[in-house]
Amino acid sequence: MKLFITFSKKGIALLLAALIVGLLAISRITALNRGGIDGATNAERLDYAESLGLAVEETAIETREIVIPETFSDVYSKYNQLQAQAGFDLSGYRGKNATVYAYALSGREEWRLHLIVCDGKVIGGDISSVRIDGEMLPLCPQNGENANGTRAAG
Repeated sequence: MKLFITFSKKGIALLLAALIVGLLAISRITALNRGGIDGATNAERLDYAESLGLAVEETAIETREIVIPETFSDVYSKYNQLQAQAGFDLSGYRGKNATVYAYALSGREEWRLHLIVCDGKVIGGDISSVRIDGEMLPLCPQNGENANGTRAAG
């Protein structure tokens, strides 16, 4: 007995699209699990921004040193929930020093990309509007597209 399976062009396209999305998700999870996303150099941070679909200015407009709190306040706990949406968890970095790099989005001066880097690895961050009523988005590729203007923000 022979079994033949046939797919339409649309079916093959949908199957390939699902495979690509799955491979992208697996590669992101693998990068996070094998030691994180490289962020020690400006070039590495720019590459990561590009992987999120973000066009940012070449140089960080702000760099500041922080200490991840030992005990999370309600605000920090909510911020860590935002991190979890992108596969990050700041709770493993309690008490550690980190650097926050802020980049302006090209052509979208009301938006910033914030990357939190600890020991040369991106451990979190956000995409946020600087407007008083602005929003804060997790570091996910679809949010990079949103912040670049494909969706109304704030």
